[in-house]
Amino acid sequence: MKILLLTLSEALADTWRAALGPGRCWRVADTATLASTLEPGQTVLVDLAMPAVDAANWPALCARARVVALSSVPDNAEGVAWLGRGAAGYAHAYSTEDVLCQVVATVEGGASWVGRELLAQLCRQLAGRLPAGDGAWRDKVTAREAEVVAALRRGLSNKEIARELSIAERTVKAHLSHLFEKFGVEDRLQLLIKLG
Repeated sequence: MKILLLTLSEALADTWRAALGPGRCWRVADTATLASTLEPGQTVLVDLAMPAVDAANWPALCARARVVALSSVPDNAEGVAWLGRGAAGYAHAYSTEDVLCQVVATVEGGASWVGRELLAQLCRQLAGRLPAGDGAWRDKVTAREAEVVAALRRGLSNKEIARELSIAERTVKAHLSHLFEKFGVEDRLQLLIKLG
């Protein structure tokens, strides 16, 4: 499926095409064209420098597509706002080719993409806002996995979790993979939401 590039900047579109493959990308110049050509589940890269980009009905568009908001001046508050509208990702508009490919692969796989700092902030906010839950999930996890979940709720990165629990970073990744599989989720945010 083609990736739609919502930007007026041909230079930025060329940068995105070079990273993702010229045959995969199609540029659209306004949200009306985007809405009329959008296929369900399609990936859309949105240049947040577009004039009047905020005027579109993003919650409706994000419900139909995998929208990645890309900012030339990323800001955590802006990232939170776009995720609140339903965006599947938020990143720097001028990310390296490798990062942009990871972003697109992640959102096409059904997960969310945000930078490490924003992810930590979201995890802390989410942990503070979610109800305590019934804790039934604890019966499904090992003691170490429960410790990993507790560290996630504090917004720690894999490296920080490894250091705190005195385990290897690859072991943290293995615990996370097991947790994602057990609870049928794709990423850390989905896991925290699911566990409540």
